[in-house]
Amino acid sequence: MNHGNGKDGPRITIDRPMRPIFPTRKELIESNFHQNCFACSSNDGMGMGLKFYKHEDGAVFGNFFADPKYEGYSGIIHGGIVATLLDSAMTHCLLMKDIPALTGRLSVKYSIPIRTGTVVKLEARIVDQLHEMFILEGRASVDGKRVASAEAKYRSMKRRVNQGAKK
Repeated sequence: MNHGNGKDGPRITIDRPMRPIFPTRKELIESNFHQNCFACSSNDGMGMGLKFYKHEDGAVFGNFFADPKYEGYSGIIHGGIVATLLDSAMTHCLLMKDIPALTGRLSVKYSIPIRTGTVVKLEARIVDQLHEMFILEGRASVDGKRVASAEAKYRSMKRRVNQGAKK
């Protein structure tokens, strides 16, 4: 870096190219930009540690053990955790297509309470796309019975990652 003095005050020149402020979509995916995600990572035992796998038709699936640490009422998994499970499954459906996206709207239908100690099967698929907007469906089931389902709208992040809410 060169800090010379010009007519109008100090002049700064950079000897190496500057890194862009906003990472590209490829950089986000390659850097595992959601490595601290509550749902996906283990976060030293605080996260849910969810893992998802791609089905040949493009849908994703995964399993979740309904640990008592996620309960609301005694013996029943908290509804917010169920929403998180479905949101995470749908998000991974997009991530597996190299589309990082933010949830814009999430609508959850709770059918049967999820008991602690059970294994929840999670599934999600893309239903529609309009430009940068994606519509997805998710489903949670226990022993083959639907316990919750969701529909959500996601907006592709592209270069919006560091443009959070203004103060």
